[in-house]
Amino acid sequence: MSGRSPWPRVLLAAMTVLALLWVAPLFWMFATGVKPTPEIFATPPRLLPGMPTGDHVHVVLTRWPFARWLLNSVIVATATTALSVIVSIPAAYVFTRLRWWGRDALFLVFLSSMLIPLEVNVIPLYFLMNRLHLLNTYPAVFLPMIGMPIGIFLLRQFFVNIPAELDDAARVDGCGNLRILWHVILPLSRPALAALVIYMFTFAWNEFFWSMIALSSPRMFTLPIGLRALQGAYDIDYGILMAGASLAALPALVLFLFLQQSIIRGITMTAHK
Repeated sequence: MSGRSPWPRVLLAAMTVLALLWVAPLFWMFATGVKPTPEIFATPPRLLPGMPTGDHVHVVLTRWPFARWLLNSVIVATATTALSVIVSIPAAYVFTRLRWWGRDALFLVFLSSMLIPLEVNVIPLYFLMNRLHLLNTYPAVFLPMIGMPIGIFLLRQFFVNIPAELDDAARVDGCGNLRILWHVILPLSRPALAALVIYMFTFAWNEFFWSMIALSSPRMFTLPIGLRALQGAYDIDYGILMAGASLAALPALVLFLFLQQSIIRGITMTAHK
């Protein structure tokens, strides 16, 4: 009787099935984007295009302001990611390394805001942006996302795993809090920072609900709002819609593939508090 456990193989098989289930809709989206229209509605459905075509992609790029939508999404996602990292780093350091009265209680209150759905805040947020004359601008979209507590939570959970003895050694050398943060904490936090960057970039890239409310001019639309415009009011051209969705998904997908090792390492290390 073999002493080897079958569970690793079972787990590997289950993970493979889950991976295929995750990839299948993406593959179908990319395949539909290059199928001729008759093949899209063929019965039975065809997995691969018999005669691939770039007509749908050409229509998206020439008849719609797709390049402008792409630029808008790049600006919003980049600003959201950069400012969120800038805000989250010192906030996480304050909640982790500095000792002050009510720190843990305030962090729990702050963390509880993650349970509040965005839809609850839409009405007051809309009036606030209107009062500040920011509606239909880039800041109207990315400023609310900067205040999301997920960045502070992720970095805080990573910072607590860094030995406090390193801070003490740096203070012996004459370093203050800012130098400790810059020269000690941040170099050790690259995996967590990579995970935060990809999370915030992907979230901002795909954000739809608030952008649909805050933006009214077609030239200011981000890609999710633009894809909604591609759908049309009375008729849906699935080839054009899938081609646009494929083009919109590529930047975030490439970023994820480029940083996947750092993301996995960062999330894994963050989970071990």
